[in-house]
Amino acid sequence: MRNVKLMSYIWVLFISCLFFVPSFTATSNEMVYTVPIHDNVERGLYAFLERAFEEAQQKEANLIVLDVHTPGGEIAAAADIAKLIDAQPIETVAYVNTKAHSAGALIALHADEIYMTGDGTMGAAAVIDQAGNAAAQKVNSAWIAQMRSAAELHDRDPQYAQAMADVTLNLPEYRAGENALLTLSAKEAIKVGYAEGIAPNIDSILAQKGYSDPTIVSMQTTFAEDLARFITNPIIVPLLLSLAS
Repeated sequence: MRNVKLMSYIWVLFISCLFFVPSFTATSNEMVYTVPIHDNVERGLYAFLERAFEEAQQKEANLIVLDVHTPGGEIAAAADIAKLIDAQPIETVAYVNTKAHSAGALIALHADEIYMTGDGTMGAAAVIDQAGNAAAQKVNSAWIAQMRSAAELHDRDPQYAQAMADVTLNLPEYRAGENALLTLSAKEAIKVGYAEGIAPNIDSILAQKGYSDPTIVSMQTTFAEDLARFITNPIIVPLLLSLAS
């Protein structure tokens, strides 16, 4: 009888413990900010990116993904945006979706890592003026140096960045012909160490980087930022000046 009571006490104690065993649920504290860099690069874009980066820092985000789809734009604005990216303590990934040309190539090269869509392209970074003519030798020389420095910043071979802006650099394996600017496809970018991988979407990038169910914050421009981007667009500026004259 005594043994029966003892076993009963042990059984009750066991059942009671089940209600006090802490429950562990797999949760993720990872936070990712996605920031679009679309259309022309202009000075108005800088203010939007500055706000996005500041918020990401305040929220202690783990990663910033720059969703890049641009034909290029103002090189001075691109250089300022590049400095803004360099100053980030948060890891940055450029997602070339689907093109990072000219000023967009410089911006992408300043990210810690680059991923591309399967049909993505990066390059074609010659400097031209508003009339569509090649820039002066002095300006082009400085731009080529910036492209090389952007590549070297993350241990990428600078000759490919230079070839994106310099038709005199001979890379026949990746050129459509002589005196042509270099534009890398996604597979070529991976081959030369300019991209880490191909991704059909941002979720694929996060999976490849080992993120598990992160919180994703998608930044969008405000009306004021859209207006600033419009009036600082390199195409719109001369039109506004002509109307004001």
